Amino acid sequence: MAEADVQNSLAQVSKAAELYGVTDQDVEEWRAHIDDRPAWAQRAHVSGMLAQRLVMTALEHRQECEREPCRTCAGLREMLVIALAGVRTVVDDRLNELYRRPARWPWRRRSL
Repeated sequence: MAEADVQNSLAQVSKAAELYGVTDQDVEEWRAHIDDRPAWAQRAHVSGMLAQRLVMTALEHRQECEREPCRTCAGLREMLVIALAGVRTVVDDRLNELYRRPARWPWRRRSL
């Protein structure tokens, strides 16, 4: 992602958060909960929490929505496509990692 894209994303998210009343204190309190983890674990936690919240919001909206067509439903659908693609990528990577390792057959153990 280019630096300009990062700055643009930060500006957009900051503006939307401001519209919803998010304060710097809210952000710092949330970040404090993951501050002791390594950077990769922080990113994983944030991604997981976002996906979980997205799913909860989508399910709640689906129960309440009676409009056809609905721009919110369309946006939630697009975000769920991205979230599901991300989760499947993580699972595929993990499976590839597991099956790429050499097998540990009992007859190859030195303790036998």
